[in-house]
Amino acid sequence: MKTEESGEKYRKRLAALNAVSKTVSTSLNLGEILSSTIDKILEADEPDSVRIYLLDDRKKVLNLVAHKGLSTDFINKPIVRSRKPGHGLLGQTVVDGETKVIDNTQQSTIPNVHLLTEEGLQTTAYIPLITRGATMGVMCVSSHAPYKFSTEFVEFLTAIGNHIGVAVDNFHMYKIIKEAYQDLKEAQEQVVWTEKLASLGKLAATIAHEINNPLAGVLNYIRLMIKILSRNHVSQEKLEDIARYLKLVESEIARCGEIVKDLLAFSRRTKITIESNRIEDIIDKTLNLISHDLEMKEIQLQKSIELNLPKVQCDFKQIQQVFLNLVYNASEAMANGGTLTLTANRASGSKEFLEVVISDTGSGIAKEDMDNIFDPFFTTKEEEKGVGLGLSVVYGIIAKHNGTIEVESELGKGSTFKVRLPCA
Repeated sequence: MKTEESGEKYRKRLAALNAVSKTVSTSLNLGEILSSTIDKILEADEPDSVRIYLLDDRKKVLNLVAHKGLSTDFINKPIVRSRKPGHGLLGQTVVDGETKVIDNTQQSTIPNVHLLTEEGLQTTAYIPLITRGATMGVMCVSSHAPYKFSTEFVEFLTAIGNHIGVAVDNFHMYKIIKEAYQDLKEAQEQVVWTEKLASLGKLAATIAHEINNPLAGVLNYIRLMIKILSRNHVSQEKLEDIARYLKLVESEIARCGEIVKDLLAFSRRTKITIESNRIEDIIDKTLNLISHDLEMKEIQLQKSIELNLPKVQCDFKQIQQVFLNLVYNASEAMANGGTLTLTANRASGSKEFLEVVISDTGSGIAKEDMDNIFDPFFTTKEEEKGVGLGLSVVYGIIAKHNGTIEVESELGKGSTFKVRLPCA
């Protein structure tokens, strides 16, 4: 009978170990792991309560992080909720990493033993939670019964403690990796924003020229109307002229308003919003910002957009930044004028992507530089004209949108960039 009872206990402990091991290997939710582990320990019949303590990040304090089977009064005692390393058996266990067992709290003289006796706990095992040679916390397993925990049961608890140590280590590693990823994400967003500011700097001069022209026309029309109205008699013919001038003034002011609105929309720092957008709208907004720059450099624009294109799944502002960077690069490569060709079509061989192609007849890219053009801080421009972040930012944005970018170029003949974006 005793052998059968021992065999049943062994099976329960083995099942509990297997269950804890599976939870630790499949979950990074530390709270879930600790709660499940406590349940498995309590299913072993011998203990009535479990407390789990973990060291804080500075390893200065042991904090109670999970528990079951204890009264609210006991758990709410400050000395139970936290303990300094070295204080009492709990604190000593985290310092020396050795298991400690009290078989009879009624006759024990250890510090704070009255807390256990008041709770009615007669047997308690203190199990260090160890991983990679370091003690990360302590598990306290207690029973109201007066019997002594067997050696086998303490070994079972030690094995459980090792699993918890691994779980805590995994959680800390996951936390570190998650924070590092967040830092990297924020750094990438800052790089994208820095490149956007650089683009805005380039736009400033051309936008100023583009707004100045209609404003000069508006000023001339206003002066002309003032001159006409200053006369004592205004003929019907002159009134018709004034009406025509006012329409032109309205048109030119509206044009200025659209230019400013497009510039403000591009400059605004907003959160990334992935949604369905028309590629035609993104291209048009981009060209509105840079068309005057192309005119000043005597660059001919040839635009061809396939009809009834499906929408793309993207962040409008970021893809606009991609096209703006590519068009600017093409513009700068054609210092003495040339032809800029921009096409948008369904990607050949794939219904899931659209392809936007930007080609120029500029200076081209040397063969030895082709493998490096998307590297951060690589640039073939003069020092004052760029720091080499433009194409690396473009590459990062396209990759983040699950798209692709390819380049073909020949020195002295021009370059072609092909951007593929997923359809919505």
